[in-house]
Amino acid sequence: MANNSASYDGDTVQNPNLNNVIEATISRSSSTLDVKEEIGSVSVEKYDDSADTEQSKNTKLITKHEDKRTYLGNPSVTPTALAHSLWAKTILSNQDTVIDATCGNGKDCLALAKMLFPVDDATNCQQYAASPQPQLIGIDIQSRAIANSQRSLLSSLPSEIYYNHVSILEQSHEHLMNVPADTQSVGLVCYNLGYLPGGTTDNYKETQTQTQTTLNSITDASLLLRVGGLLSVMTYPGSNLEESRAVEHFAEGLAMLTTRDVGGWRGYANDIPDYDDDGGRVRENVSRALERVVAEGSKKQTWRVFLHKPLGRPLSPVLVTAMRIK
Repeated sequence: MANNSASYDGDTVQNPNLNNVIEATISRSSSTLDVKEEIGSVSVEKYDDSADTEQSKNTKLITKHEDKRTYLGNPSVTPTALAHSLWAKTILSNQDTVIDATCGNGKDCLALAKMLFPVDDATNCQQYAASPQPQLIGIDIQSRAIANSQRSLLSSLPSEIYYNHVSILEQSHEHLMNVPADTQSVGLVCYNLGYLPGGTTDNYKETQTQTQTTLNSITDASLLLRVGGLLSVMTYPGSNLEESRAVEHFAEGLAMLTTRDVGGWRGYANDIPDYDDDGGRVRENVSRALERVVAEGSKKQTWRVFLHKPLGRPLSPVLVTAMRIK
């Protein structure tokens, strides 16, 4: 979902490097888009009507573009595939609460559902009816994204699971503390920042995720995660460089909570640089977020944080992960 501006699982990075643009678009495209609404992301083919009937002459065949690049599903190639592989190693199937805080068109939600609900027959489906766990929660601020996510999940999951263990919420992702019913079982909170692509109006980028609301949200997420839980954030420096920097500094600040360096984590936060036209805003907001994590979180919390970014592609999507190990 998004923040008070929104967050989404689709983005076309404004990048002079065409390969970066293609990579960013493909990695966030959804297999569940409404073809009439998302006409920009599908291919439109016409029959050769020279031998067709009158009825078929007036018919257009709209099909989704089939990408032949199978390597895009390799975790060594795209950040989306890498994120999915890390989620699969983190999620406790049939147990966890998982939050997709920017569910967009539902592509990531569907991947999470397959990890969380490994059901292979109707008998196994019934086991979920008697327990409130596991829970899959998707959040987005746009009604179009919510409808796409619901449609994707409804068509893929048994009704017993969808209606008892899945919640798709049309709201801001800024505040998460009251979202999960069980705050002790949150194993993953993931984000795919940016904006929902394929809008039918010229202002769809206005619902792009914003730095401050994203920071507020990932702060809540870090406080909710169980030991062994993962915070996963896909950022887009090509469309919101300040947001990308803030996420990276916040995540590194989590790793620095247990540093033995002189000055501790506050020393790290104080050294966050002033960026052009920033006036210290990133440093101030990240410092405030980390203060809250320290004040409200476990005194012994320990994090391992990684930054996954392609070399030679400075504006491509960046995956930031933070796992709470204590």
